Amino acid sequence: MARHPIWLGLVTATFAVAGCASVDHAAPPAPGVAAVASPAITASRDGHTVAYALAATQWTTVALPHRPADGQSVAAHGHDIYAAIREANGITLEASHDGGQSWQRRPVAGTSDPGTVDLALSPDGTRLAIVLDHPGAAGAVGQAAVLLGEAKGGAFTSHDAPAGGRVTWWNGRLALSGGALSSRLYVSDPKAAAWTPVAVGGPVAPLRNVEPGVASIGAPIRQPDGSLLVPVTNHAGSPSVALFATTDGSTFRKVAAIALSGELGAGTSASVAELPDGTVHVADPNTVRLHVVRGSAQSSFVPRGLPAPPSTMTFATAMMGIAQVDTANCASGKTGCTVRSEVYTTTDGGKSWERS
Repeated sequence: MARHPIWLGLVTATFAVAGCASVDHAAPPAPGVAAVASPAITASRDGHTVAYALAATQWTTVALPHRPADGQSVAAHGHDIYAAIREANGITLEASHDGGQSWQRRPVAGTSDPGTVDLALSPDGTRLAIVLDHPGAAGAVGQAAVLLGEAKGGAFTSHDAPAGGRVTWWNGRLALSGGALSSRLYVSDPKAAAWTPVAVGGPVAPLRNVEPGVASIGAPIRQPDGSLLVPVTNHAGSPSVALFATTDGSTFRKVAAIALSGELGAGTSASVAELPDGTVHVADPNTVRLHVVRGSAQSSFVPRGLPAPPSTMTFATAMMGIAQVDTANCASGKTGCTVRSEVYTTTDGGKSWERS
């Protein structure tokens, strides 16, 4: 399989501009400035891309200067917002440190053809990881790179990444779920220079020629107690989601198992969101139902107002949540379909939702 370069002149030319393009002269955030939710959810409004943010007890939006790249390419910490955009000469990072009132540009990589760009901020918001993915053919492995550096300026260091996917900072390292059909979990060393595939609830999936029924590993979630939570969607037999937790990045214990309805396509993962207190919400991909895992207790309910299961959920507080819902309109049966993404918000912990 041919491997394609995904960055050009990354170490020299890119760093020469990165150090001087990121100086922040913005004033401190004004009182009442909204904080973008993390993980970020974006939408198109009147021809512009916006990110959803929480201002006191209300959801609002922050306009982004340009459409972000494909992937989880917007990250936020308090009033700091980072969005990666694709331009003719590569990837540029647009940053705001006052809740979107002003923006600075920072070229970070001259990529030839990035498939997706995924951003992750450290828990204190000071360090930024950027995963650039060049996808391979179905069932194969592409080429990926990770850039690591200070969020507000300076040069990024570049290393090969084992795969593109969803990345999370955890205990000074990175945890990445990705690979073919999102079937692998990797944990890095502190410099993201070396990566180890780890087994979660079963053997590590093959690197290539992955079977369609392989379990899909969702985005790792950093928990309030310092552990890492990893959701695994099982496709064999009756579908389910298992939640695994680890404190060392190598051994995992199952903390919950949630049965799902219907059948799931290859690589499909259930949407999982964690509340600030560690409570976990799992959305059934086939029906509008939310499962709640709180410690060893489980429950479920049918939320009001959602037209379809959410593909992404984020909770900024125990009550304030936001979800992206994808609905398909088909001309005939299952042909001629167009998918429309809409954003819904909740103020009561997910019991009821309203379209934004």
